[in-house]
Amino acid sequence: MCLPLLLLLLVPAKFLSAAIDYGAFTTYGSFEDLRLEHELQVMDELFGAPNRLTPNGSDFVTVAIDGAAGSGKTSTAKALAERCGFAFASTGEHYRVLARLFIDEGIGAADEAAMARRLIALRPSTIFTGNCAHIAFSGRIYGEDRLRSAEVNGAVSKYAAVAALRNFLCSYQRQLPAIAMAAGFRGIVLEGRDVTSVVFPDADLRAYLHVDVDERKRRRAGEGL
Repeated sequence: MCLPLLLLLLVPAKFLSAAIDYGAFTTYGSFEDLRLEHELQVMDELFGAPNRLTPNGSDFVTVAIDGAAGSGKTSTAKALAERCGFAFASTGEHYRVLARLFIDEGIGAADEAAMARRLIALRPSTIFTGNCAHIAFSGRIYGEDRLRSAEVNGAVSKYAAVAALRNFLCSYQRQLPAIAMAAGFRGIVLEGRDVTSVVFPDADLRAYLHVDVDERKRRRAGEGL
């Protein structure tokens, strides 16, 4: 399986959207799990040396990773970003941040007019913690406990269905490569739904992760979803 995937990295992304079988990884969960010796060996086999993504050693690289819920997008994207010294961003986190903000302000997902008015006034910025880029409002970022509360879990998909919110975040997300470059990174790995097809259809590398349905259910159950 590894040889075809390595060959895919040699093909310009505008001609190809690569599909990677996440079953190659034997564990799932925290980023630390992927740092075990076996997972690092698999990363080497799949992606080779970091410079494979930057053949001339200087061009900024944008990598987009998509896949269904529970397919391992976040763990894979974090591992690849660390492996290559790139910035990392989760577009799913952005939707959770806005869902949290609107819930706190009492703006329901059904009130699209109020949401659109509030979005006009919002000015997002980016705060890095290590190589992770977080969306911030008024210099504030939310902790994982607030972003992954039962309240946000149950509401985020409803907020994400609002076109004004999606357009707002898409515009912000498309600025992230320039922001990461200005911060001194030579590439960025973004993961999330539609990031390969809508947000960055022309990314230097696009990958879509596939995983067995039963395994996806097990992982989501492990996340309390």
